[in-house]
Amino acid sequence: MDIPLYKFAWLVTAFIGWGILLVLVDWSRLKYTVWGGVITVMLQLIVDTGAIHLQLYQVEGIFYILTSSLFFTVGIAFTIGILIAQTMPSTRSLQAVNILVITALFSLEEFLYIKVGVLEYVNWNQPASVFVNLLVFTSFTWLVDSMGLNRAGRQRKGGYRL
Repeated sequence: MDIPLYKFAWLVTAFIGWGILLVLVDWSRLKYTVWGGVITVMLQLIVDTGAIHLQLYQVEGIFYILTSSLFFTVGIAFTIGILIAQTMPSTRSLQAVNILVITALFSLEEFLYIKVGVLEYVNWNQPASVFVNLLVFTSFTWLVDSMGLNRAGRQRKGGYRL
């Protein structure tokens, strides 16, 4: 089996995501914030499966879950959900800034996937993707805040209080 090297971009970013998670995670809160990862995976699979079935874009990968790259789903999507839940600011204004920063970083990563060739826009474009990313991260922030995942297990001293 001869797999083109560019398809390993998903695996590389999965390793990076897990490496960052292992360095930054608050292990005492993981049993609460792991649900942030689960929610992110569900949102990502809903958006990607719908968009791919509508032929808005296509994914070139090695292993798939539904229509998405398995390594993206269990790598970046899962780990970013946990980290966002653990580091979410408590004020609405800082949450808004957090959403904008995460959307920008996520959109940059998506742009790099396009340049590498593992993601191809068919009937889609970068501005539309930024808008959907903004909606997804806003929804995710609301869910995490509403469910209290960003506060669950947080000690009075320490933790991330912004």
